[in-house]
Amino acid sequence: MTINEYLEYIDYFNSQQYERYYTDDVRVELPKETLMGKHAVRDFYLNVNRYVHETIRVKKVLVEGNTLMANIWSDFYCHQDWPDFIVCPIKNGQIVRVELVVLYTLVGDKFSHIRAGRLSKP
Repeated sequence: MTINEYLEYIDYFNSQQYERYYTDDVRVELPKETLMGKHAVRDFYLNVNRYVHETIRVKKVLVEGNTLMANIWSDFYCHQDWPDFIVCPIKNGQIVRVELVVLYTLVGDKFSHIRAGRLSKP
């Protein structure tokens, strides 16, 4: 995967299109939850989108072999109160920004394993 292809993935993600870039058995390890399978990822983000709109901004991307590392900002724009949000309790109209490092393992042009770690607190 090239950096430009990764940025295309980010555009898809920001447009709430989640399945195109994942293997069927993708494993996504978030700071407080692990998702197993492409459909679990889609369902997780469909639920997230009921409360917030997430926009990712890329700071840095490194690609080597079948591994991609990205330093990103995730901005969460809340449109419905969500006291149980995985990042922190959030209220309608609030914006929460979190910096992350994300490691991706690729199989061909799809992600098979994604690990995200927070660099900042909301």
